[in-house]
Amino acid sequence: MEEISNPPTDITFKKYIPIITVICGLVSIVLFIGINLQDNRDTWEAYRKWGAPSMTDIFGGDYWGLITSNFLHVEIWHIAFNLYWLWILGKKIEFETNKAFCILFILSSALVSSLAQLAFADTTGIGLSGIGYALFGFLFVKSKTTEEYKNYLTKNTVNLFLVWLVVGVILTKAGTWKIGNAAHIGGLLWGVLVAYTAKFGKYLQWATGLMYISGLTFLIFYSPFSTSYLSYQAYELHKAQQVDAAIEAYKKILKRDPDNEFANGNLKQLEVYRLEKKAIELHTKQKYTEAQLIYNQILSIDPNNEWAKENLIRLPSE
Repeated sequence: MEEISNPPTDITFKKYIPIITVICGLVSIVLFIGINLQDNRDTWEAYRKWGAPSMTDIFGGDYWGLITSNFLHVEIWHIAFNLYWLWILGKKIEFETNKAFCILFILSSALVSSLAQLAFADTTGIGLSGIGYALFGFLFVKSKTTEEYKNYLTKNTVNLFLVWLVVGVILTKAGTWKIGNAAHIGGLLWGVLVAYTAKFGKYLQWATGLMYISGLTFLIFYSPFSTSYLSYQAYELHKAQQVDAAIEAYKKILKRDPDNEFANGNLKQLEVYRLEKKAIELHTKQKYTEAQLIYNQILSIDPNNEWAKENLIRLPSE
């Protein structure tokens, strides 16, 4: 007698509609359309309006941006790629778990990927790829430990995610393309952690997760790898017109990152401002030789400074 095999375990999965995954995709599509209808889409005002506030805005209180920035995309290829993998990976996880877990996992993955990017770079970045790597990491572990997930990830999918992880780091280091590598790695480790600790008690799961998030938060404020928080501090000092303190803060950033455009530009601005005040004081006191030196110093920093050029021409000889 011929043996009758059991039906595939995922027979209902083929017809399953993952509501949470669909909602996340729709949110991303709405934000994508919104920012692309914006007149000046490549500004921080536009990014903040559609869910991705700047680093300084986040440190200033826009903490919601740590999550919402994950759902914003500007380029069509970016959203298409991320939505494809959100559907492929998210649908399976939502089917095998439950909606509450799926919501919490996606939101926590968004938070973790943003924190990781801030801890190792100078922005949260945008896009679902950090969440995508968290979903992949979760499925990768589960495919090795749980029957329901076995063989769901193909060898090509695993290779794609791992190779792209390495290629992204290489492209970023080479200056060819800035990619949110920290968000990818942070998300991947989060997915692996959540899947691995699932076999332990809930207290241990929560404790481990909170330790991971706390560790990333500590790295942001301690700043051993990133200048994001230092940049925020410098910006606040600059805004409060604490010139000397702001200059020192910008110099501290440049010791870490000599090519930092934000620090270089603002340091130049503040140094010129400080010299201008000194030049005015010397000029007013008729110390023309000393004033001339200061005007020349300003022009060495900013060769196009018309104010210094005009005052240098008008300067009488002592």
